[in-house]
Amino acid sequence: MEQISISEESYNKLLEAIFPIITANGLKATTMDGVAASLSMSKRTLYEIFGSKSEMLSAVIHYFHERHKKVVERIFLTSNSVMEAIYRALLINKKAMREFSVEFFRDMDSYYKELRDLYESESNCWNEKMMYAINLGVEQGVFRQDVNYPITLRMMSIQMESLKRMEEFFPPDVKLQDALDTIIVGFLRSIASPKGMEILDDIRKKEICVD
Repeated sequence: MEQISISEESYNKLLEAIFPIITANGLKATTMDGVAASLSMSKRTLYEIFGSKSEMLSAVIHYFHERHKKVVERIFLTSNSVMEAIYRALLINKKAMREFSVEFFRDMDSYYKELRDLYESESNCWNEKMMYAINLGVEQGVFRQDVNYPITLRMMSIQMESLKRMEEFFPPDVKLQDALDTIIVGFLRSIASPKGMEILDDIRKKEICVD
């Protein structure tokens, strides 16, 4: 089937509309028929745009990461310190994690290895930007020098995804959002210098006052 071209704006809007369908249903349960029906368009048109379900899934995952990256870039431009920027960026990651269903990650592991590889590759780009920011924070005396940051960042990502996978087994009094908040604050406290700890505590106090 010959693929058709649409404007970048229309293409991005389509990806925005498909994203919540995929994250809610998981990769395996998402079908071209289902997506077409949800968006009130023909399956033929969907195939003409993407070519296949695999291409559609890859395009959506890539778009998600690009959108996420732009949000984080804006955070770093508008934050008062490296500590504040990383804290806000991690909160954005927490929000993104809530959007994904457990099935999304399980399907990547079991049925869509190429998408898992794409997801990991895109996530590694985010980790590289975080490493740059952390190194800047070390130079500024905000973060400690005696930390293996590549491993620490990697473990942070694994923890957040693992918690999402375990959400259905949480006791009633434990919420995913609270668990992720605890990990984020614990992570930053573990790498903060005394100077960085003061900045983090100040950020948290202001956040509580706003709430």
